[in-house]
Amino acid sequence: MLKNHLAEKDFIHRDLAARNILVGSDGRVKVSDFGLMRQIYEDVYSATKTKKLPVKWMAPESIFDSVFTIKSDTWSYGILLWEMATMGGVPYPTFTNPELYRLLKTGYRMERPDMCSDEVYELMCECWSEDPATRPSFSQLIDRLEVIMTRDVPYCDVNKHDESSPYYNVPAKAVENSE
Repeated sequence: MLKNHLAEKDFIHRDLAARNILVGSDGRVKVSDFGLMRQIYEDVYSATKTKKLPVKWMAPESIFDSVFTIKSDTWSYGILLWEMATMGGVPYPTFTNPELYRLLKTGYRMERPDMCSDEVYELMCECWSEDPATRPSFSQLIDRLEVIMTRDVPYCDVNKHDESSPYYNVPAKAVENSE
């Protein structure tokens, strides 16, 4: 897996998101948009310039302290999994950035998408651990996802999607809370 390879080489992407994932006709997956990627030393990269950043995909330590590590990429990977489980939904769909900042400080995490298995959601939540040191490595993520994908249990059940919902990509609970 490319992301695991980059992590082993001490590169952080800083913008892992569905919009930066390419899938070829042969099914091969590639990560794109390396504009924010940096090689890191001492496992931490600290941003020093103010620029627009994809805050809804960023870990709390990146948002609040401008600290980027391989473990902040793990947080973003959890958001990417959420995007996939919502068929391209935008993270934190009912919140503005200032609302998101307040919520993250209270420990808020997005709810399980309607079509997502409990096991995949548990993996997302591990990626979103407050303590970066307890987030799984990309090697651990690969191992866990391979196990999940080989089971006969659906990890993303598209039959659970209610197409009559005006919010195609938003978990039903989030829609109820916003109305």
